[in-house]
Formats: sequence, structure tokens, C-alpha cells
Amino acid sequence: MAVRRNDGEKMKENILVLGAGAWGTAIANLLAENTNENVLIWGYEKKVVNEINNLSTNNIFLPKVKLNKNLIAINSYIGKKANIIFIVVPSQYVSNIIKEYLSVLSPKDISSLSLVICSKGFDLKRRKLLSQVLEVYCQLSKIAILSGPSFAKLVANKKPTAITIASSNKYLANKISELLHNNYFRVYINNDIISVQINGALKNVLAIAAGLTEGLGYGENARAAIISRGLVEIEKVSIALGGKKGSVLGLSGIGDIILTCTSTSSRNFSFGKEVGRGKSINDILKNRNTVTEGIENTEATYLIKKKYNLDTPIIDAVYNVIVKKRSIKKIVNDLLSRPIKNE
Repeated sequence: MAVRRNDGEKMKENILVLGAGAWGTAIANLLAENTNENVLIWGYEKKVVNEINNLSTNNIFLPKVKLNKNLIAINSYIGKKANIIFIVVPSQYVSNIIKEYLSVLSPKDISSLSLVICSKGFDLKRRKLLSQVLEVYCQLSKIAILSGPSFAKLVANKKPTAITIASSNKYLANKISELLHNNYFRVYINNDIISVQINGALKNVLAIAAGLTEGLGYGENARAAIISRGLVEIEKVSIALGGKKGSVLGLSGIGDIILTCTSTSSRNFSFGKEVGRGKSINDILKNRNTVTEGIENTEATYLIKKKYNLDTPIIDAVYNVIVKKRSIKKIVNDLLSRPIKNE
């Protein structure tokens, strides 16, 4: 598929996906099928790269899925030119990877490049949104955010999915949506890049909180309370950072929250559930081959909410349990016994 410029001229897109985990592989596969062109995907693990190229599978991160033949895996992204880069690596690695990638490109190559952030989280070191970090290297008008309720396995198996593309540049948002959209993957366009990023990061924190209540055996009522009050906290953080009121009710907000706070397929929910059952955090993480973004998101969110002096008891509770490793039952009981207040 070729994307049309405003003047009607056709332009073939050279696409690079950074990250060959489950979500990166699912996105790259979707792009390869939609465009019927070669799509490069960078993977850190040589075993993953070899398997994608030789067998058209990625059984480490996305088992039992046959991948498109147009998907070409690489072990090094240095010098690989592209018009559009989909960034699907853990949020803490985004800045360094993009800095290294751009370091060998000419100013002309950089000016023709668009970045699509698919990672959900803050940059903990800099305490910033990923778009704010990348704005140092690339104009904000060349950056888009992909977010929404989308388990990789279901997308790879062509199950109906709806997501959001957010950008301050409507032309870019439309171009990315054309690349992704098909009869099972529906794309909605949004211009609130701040809220969409915050929704994506904080839903991971909220999923841990929901998992904790599940692991403690508190039942569905407690989980529903956590989700509904958690929405209020997410919107507080979003507005404090310049997001729009009401954005939490979209796909990147309530849509993703419903998915990740109610399913054991969610890494963050299942992590919180195991912690709630009394398992050691280190033991849980030791047995996982994927990153649980909510852990670092929790610390970054807590530092940001302190900066703006926000009242966020659920975020505070998750921070005290996961980062400070305080007594789970005491923290949750303190949360549930807070003074009565207006909704």
C-alpha cells in the first residue's frame, strides 16, 4: 500500500519497527500485511531475529503465530534508513536507542523521519513523557503516539481491535492510520498527545492496583472501586501536565484500563495479583521474559504527582507496596479506610 501525499503523488514508506517483543512483532506483522512491502524489525535477541527470518515465527514472545514473509528481522538498526519508525521498546530504553539511531543519519535523513511511539510509560530518569524526551531529536510535529486496548496475541490473530493515533500533526496521524487500518484493526485519530501518553502509562499502575485487590481476595467490588477512582487520579495527572479533561474516557484511557485491569493476560494485572498473594517481587520478575512496565511507571508517576502536589491515594498505595515494599494489607486497608469525601 502506498500513502498519498496531499498533492496526489504516491510515496512508498520505508518502515522500521524497533522492538521484537510481542507487541512490536504484532505491529510489524500488521504493517507487513497491510503494505505488502518489506518491513524491518529490530530485535535485541539474535535467537528471535534468526527465528523470524528463517521460520517466520517468534515463539519466544508471540507463540503460535505465523508471521508475514515480508517481515525482515535485523540485529542492528545502525545505518538502516527509514521514513517511519515505530518505537516498541520498554520506555526506559527509548531515549538511548533513538539517540544512537539518529547519530549516524544526515540532517536530511532526520528531517524526513517520523516517529511513532508505541511504548507506554514515562522516562523515569528524566521524569518526562516520551514525546518530550524525543522532541530533543525530532520536531513534535513529526511524532505520533499509538495507544489503546490491544493485546498483541489478539491483534496477531486478527481479532477486532480499535486503537488511537495521537499527534499534533493531522497529516501525520492520517498517514499512520492509513498504514495500520484494515478490516479488523480500526484506528481513531486524537490530537491530545499528553493525555494519550499519560493514559497509557498510568493504566499499567492501575492494573497493578487491581491485581493487588484480586490477589488479596477482595473481590470484584473492590476492583471496580479501584478502577473508577483510579480514573479520577489519571485525569488529575493528565490535566496537571497539560492534557485535556475527558480524554481518559477514550480508547487510550478507559478502553485500555478495562482490558488491563480485568484480564490475567495483562502483565501488570497478573503481577499485582501475584504480589497480592504474597509472592516476592524479585521471584515474580525472575520468572518473566517480558518487561512489566507498571513497576517503573509507578515510580515515575509518584515523582511527577509529588511535583504537582496531587492527591492520588491509589498511585501512592501502589508506590508504597511495589517500590517501598511496605506491608500490602496495611497499605490497602489504609486506602479503604480513608475519610469519607464527596465523589
